[in-house]
Amino acid sequence: MTTTTLSPAAAPSARVLTLLRDALLPILLVAEVIFFGLAAPDFLSASNLANVVINSADLALLAAGMTLVVLLAGIDVSVGPMLGVVAWVGATLFVAGLPPVLVVLASVLLGGLLGAINAGLIVGGRISPIIATLGTAAVFKTVLFVLWDSTDVFAGPVVPFLGPARAAGVPLVGLVVLVMFGIFAYVLRRRVFGRRLFAIGNDAQGARLLGVPVGRTSFAAYVLVGALVGLAALIYVGRVGVVQATAGQELTLPAIAAVVVGGTSILGGEGGVLRTLGGLVFIALLQNGVVLMGVPPLWNGVLVGLAVALAVAFDVLTRRSLDKRIGAQK
Repeated sequence: MTTTTLSPAAAPSARVLTLLRDALLPILLVAEVIFFGLAAPDFLSASNLANVVINSADLALLAAGMTLVVLLAGIDVSVGPMLGVVAWVGATLFVAGLPPVLVVLASVLLGGLLGAINAGLIVGGRISPIIATLGTAAVFKTVLFVLWDSTDVFAGPVVPFLGPARAAGVPLVGLVVLVMFGIFAYVLRRRVFGRRLFAIGNDAQGARLLGVPVGRTSFAAYVLVGALVGLAALIYVGRVGVVQATAGQELTLPAIAAVVVGGTSILGGEGGVLRTLGGLVFIALLQNGVVLMGVPPLWNGVLVGLAVALAVAFDVLTRRSLDKRIGAQK
């Protein structure tokens, strides 16, 4: 095994780039809290922060799933429309009187099935993830519009912990999010499946030569995204209370933003759900602070899009710089 050693001149520069990348989000979070805390007096109130947790719980699960496929150097831009379809089905089943446990099970299974469609196109059809999921996003939007048929579906929380319910002021749905992130953090760092995701994201061909089941692992990742979308859809129903033709479509960009702003590389092979949790906090507080300041909601999309563009640019430049410095020493 050959060990690559950076020259004295290159090593400090590489370390500086890495430290800057890792420190950027904490610095931005502190600046964000200070700015909005001064600009909007209610920003740091317990009630407002609890509302932030409730309003971003569905987004959190989408971001957790997105992390898995971004680690593969993939992406899924269909999660928003997919959530809308599952939300309509779940709300309809709940209103029809199906037991809550079965509604939850049906929603998670439906989400997993829709995720499997994406997986089949990407893994089986060898279609680029961005192209495949752009296509299915269009299909899911159309399916929801047909199901909706000019009639909104109104429903409350399927179960209390998937809605705005609180215990001692703490939103129960926030505990659900923390549990899910804890599970996936453990899987990514301690289980074979997680290590395979990192290996594939770093070098898919090399991982295949080492015996990693690239196709099966990638397929499972997209199915897990769908299953998390299924659970997020019920949180969405509990939060919004109504499913319309555009349900969920506003969540795709913020989900991607939480992942890349959190520090998971869009190039694959580096990151994790705990980083995504930090990115999610940044995005959720940004959206909330802008609203409290009275800025038109339209600007939320502009700010989130800008955050994505800057995070991706910084990630790509940092990775390329580090790769060049390391490669120069070989």
